[in-house]
Amino acid sequence: MFEGKTAVITGSARGIGKSIAKMFLTKGCKVIISDLEEKTSRETAEELSEVYKQNVAWKNCDVTNKEQNKSLAEFVMKQTGNLDIWINNAGIVQDDLLLRMSEEKWDKVHSVNLKAVFFGIQAASKYMIKKSYGRIVNIGSVSGFYGNAGQANYSSAKAGLFALTKSAAREFASRNITVNCVASGFINNRFAEHVPEAIRNSILESIPLKIKRDPEDAVASAVTFLSSDEADWITGATLRVDGGILIGF
Repeated sequence: MFEGKTAVITGSARGIGKSIAKMFLTKGCKVIISDLEEKTSRETAEELSEVYKQNVAWKNCDVTNKEQNKSLAEFVMKQTGNLDIWINNAGIVQDDLLLRMSEEKWDKVHSVNLKAVFFGIQAASKYMIKKSYGRIVNIGSVSGFYGNAGQANYSSAKAGLFALTKSAAREFASRNITVNCVASGFINNRFAEHVPEAIRNSILESIPLKIKRDPEDAVASAVTFLSSDEADWITGATLRVDGGILIGF
């Protein structure tokens, strides 16, 4: 499906990003692992290289830094000669009630979850425009639709991401570059560790479709589809992968 193509995935040393990387690799894509820390980026790339050999490379990147996003894109071009797919996956949560939330928490979450995507799109599109081809997929969250108590910073950043996706899709459509978003539902991973167990269980019970596989793999499947040529007439869309928790929204 992706033979001869190269994908960059930010925040891919673990979690959803790592699941996306694995799925791309199974489809024949070359993958650039990128995360904030050099150590975790390298370790994940080395782990995946044991199976997928020369199709894996890595470069750490602070996505909130515009120049580091540029350097990441330049690295990909020097390493593979192609930059076909860019997945803006890196994200953080720093929860607090609105009245108690610090300016630092607000700014940090918006910087990583929204501003960094702006930087990533700029860095990737520079090379995609030259070849009139590209797939950009942003990783959102259902909390951007309904607003989550204690997550005013995160929910507003993800809501902004939906609008950014649409604007970018309109601007790049004439260059054969699609820009889409996958809004994930509740995933019981390291980001959910701070949620009390009783609340986590309540959320999981409220999901209409009961979990049949790792939800991170379900998100990865959606990202893989939107990055493929089978989705060449889809752009500006946000696909909810949430087990039906937002039915009716």
